Amino acid sequence: HVDIREPELCPRYSALVFENVTVGPSPLWMQARLQAVGLNPISNIVDVTNYVMAELAQPMHAFDAARLAGDTIIVRRATEGERFDALNGETYALSSSHLVIADREGPVALGGVIGGAHSAIGPSTRRIVLESANFQAAGIRKTSSQLKLRTDASMRFEKAQDPVNTVRALARAVELLS
Repeated sequence: HVDIREPELCPRYSALVFENVTVGPSPLWMQARLQAVGLNPISNIVDVTNYVMAELAQPMHAFDAARLAGDTIIVRRATEGERFDALNGETYALSSSHLVIADREGPVALGGVIGGAHSAIGPSTRRIVLESANFQAAGIRKTSSQLKLRTDASMRFEKAQDPVNTVRALARAVELLS
């Protein structure tokens, strides 16, 4: 389930659950194409999200579903001082101006900027939640600037995205994952 509590900051959040995935290296052709645009190959699942971002300019994120608490993704404002452990190994103190993607226990991603370390894809991942969302450009720019955290995703979201791209991106990811 998806619960968007801040529709003005996140007008669209699309997600799919994939069962029985195997995490491993992506095909060599995909690795080469990612490297050609300056992205490092990580794993087949993460590489698909980055490939779609490069191809359609729509950032995506994959969560290890087994590492999410509950059955609902919540798009909400952070609470003052809430802590977030990001994929880059840093911990950020958040404010209520920051948008988070959360499960019932807390933030699992900083909306439009970076995913969380706790729900990261790893070798033992067997079930994923694949997200493709649309965020208000000004909010992403403000968060990225305040936290001094510019990512490939934030740079794209700061320029505004077509909300319809969330579904296009998921369709393309399904095609590539197949």
